[in-house]
Amino acid sequence: MAVCDGNIRYAERLADYANERGKIPFRAVAFSSAERLREYAAKHSVEILLAGETVPAEELEGIQARQIIYLGEEKRADAARLPSVYKYQNSDRLLREVMACYDGEDWGESVPIAGRGRLIGIYSPVGRCGKTAFALTLAQVWKETEKTLLVSLEDCSGFGEMAGESYGECLSDLLYRYCHGGGCWEKLGAFVYSWGNVDYIPPARYPEDLEGISAMEMAGFLEDMAAESGYGVIVVDLGQMGRQAAEILEACDAVYMPVLEDWVSQAKVREFEAYLAGSGRDGVAERLEKLKLPSGNRPSAGENYPEQLLWGELGDFTRRLVRGGREREEE
Repeated sequence: MAVCDGNIRYAERLADYANERGKIPFRAVAFSSAERLREYAAKHSVEILLAGETVPAEELEGIQARQIIYLGEEKRADAARLPSVYKYQNSDRLLREVMACYDGEDWGESVPIAGRGRLIGIYSPVGRCGKTAFALTLAQVWKETEKTLLVSLEDCSGFGEMAGESYGECLSDLLYRYCHGGGCWEKLGAFVYSWGNVDYIPPARYPEDLEGISAMEMAGFLEDMAAESGYGVIVVDLGQMGRQAAEILEACDAVYMPVLEDWVSQAKVREFEAYLAGSGRDGVAERLEKLKLPSGNRPSAGENYPEQLLWGELGDFTRRLVRGGREREEE
């Protein structure tokens, strides 16, 4: 992706942000002039050209770019320069709008961007066990070394209120595109939001959207995402999927199950383990790691909730867990 704007500092900051946050499946490069861009485009493929409104149209003529998207100086788009995104807005939102405008659907068969990523499933038949907090923390810890995405399959996650976001497209829309053969992965950045240091896809709009897809289809969706999205790690919070969770967990490379020690909770865990054994899912049972999460004080509410988790007792616990898993893989 090329960013060409009369304000080179703006172009450099936007390109650096896009590369750092990994919201787009391309490397972003900033250019101070159309002439420099023309030289680059003669030798390299340019999928998206973000062109500042102040760059004269005649200077862009002949530059080989798959699609030009203009950086508008005003919120009201110039009808002569479309598609357009408003230049002076939150960078996350700008990149989502860029990917929503990107017309990459005629690529035909999608091509893996960076090899298959690791799928990590989090599930528990026990309620109030800290599963959501652990998922948020695990995604942040992995992001310290790998490009990481959090996917929540919870019916009612509360993410919108907690993160202070009003979502446009969400997991419901991505699943619809996937199930109906639309291009998904090259436009994934249009669906990714950030909450602190957590990159995530907003959960399904309605519980019925998850009920309308089978466990087998969901497992295929997540496996394809791991193979083609360019993320090194995808953390999946399976929510309240019940016994359907087993089929999705079979697609995961690692499975974590937060548990509690009371009699009722232990009975629920034993019943799920018996179901795995009875249904022939020994592979899931072997990868499943039960966790008793720290029971210290939980962070207070607020936009920095994920950061509080990361640097609190749960963050320390999760770092040790991830480090231990890596060491076992290296042995």
